[in-house]
Amino acid sequence: MKETIISCPSRDLIKEVASFIARLNGQSSSHIGYCGKQQKEIASSLQNDLTDVPFEKAFVLAYKEEDLVGVVGFDADFTQKTAEVWGPFVEENHQEQAIFLFQQMMQLIPSEVEKLFMFPNKENKLAVKTATNFDFIEQSKQAILIMRRNEFSSSQDAKLHLLTKEYNNEMIRLHNLAFPDTYYNGKQIINRISEHRKVFSYMRDDKLAGYIYVEVEPEFSEASIEFIAVDESFRGQNIGTELLKGAVSWIFLIEEIDELQLCVNTTNNQAIRLYQKAGFRLADELIYFKKKLKVLT
Repeated sequence: MKETIISCPSRDLIKEVASFIARLNGQSSSHIGYCGKQQKEIASSLQNDLTDVPFEKAFVLAYKEEDLVGVVGFDADFTQKTAEVWGPFVEENHQEQAIFLFQQMMQLIPSEVEKLFMFPNKENKLAVKTATNFDFIEQSKQAILIMRRNEFSSSQDAKLHLLTKEYNNEMIRLHNLAFPDTYYNGKQIINRISEHRKVFSYMRDDKLAGYIYVEVEPEFSEASIEFIAVDESFRGQNIGTELLKGAVSWIFLIEEIDELQLCVNTTNNQAIRLYQKAGFRLADELIYFKKKLKVLT
């Protein structure tokens, strides 16, 4: 019996889809970087985070009889005119369906989206091949480093201060100089600050010498260091190390958090050495792909 393809699935299928993605995303051979590995977290994202284009208008499923064998979809951000591709997640003995699923998904992408991103593990041959077949361009290779609570020494503690509003513009300037083409600009980071999303600052001579932005999800026992930057005029003074130590210390004050991760370009050897010196270790290597869509005028 041939596979049955379902475009625009019912929201009633979110739990099943989340379970399917969680199982495959835990394997490096089918891992996508930003999709999560826990069923509960993935289901929450599909249910609540897909706001510009909801799940039922963004995903395509493949079934063999009653068994789910393939999933692909996207998470759109109309403000940034971008979308992150989720997948393709396909059972090993049904991988011939990946191209067709992807074609069906591409037809769902609205005109507001001008760029697509993919972030597969380098061991995910199916996703890398799919990206190539659909003319995605490799932008960089990224290393994912992790640290677990039992690998952290409290003697590493460093005291940081939360960024205050009077230094928001300095932080925005520093971030946009350090990361000119990334998923959050400085203003977006400021707007994201909340109980579980913090920007810590390092001050020197009443100036913002550096900052670090972290996100925690206690409900899912997850945390990440998203961005860290030191102003060029203050480099070489161990400020990056102090920012990192302070942020890690704050994260592990949250009892639900047992592990945190960060992402860095594999060519940034200086940063990787800094992170490894602080106790992080390499977990995965991912490839960042981008595709520009034709804009109708």
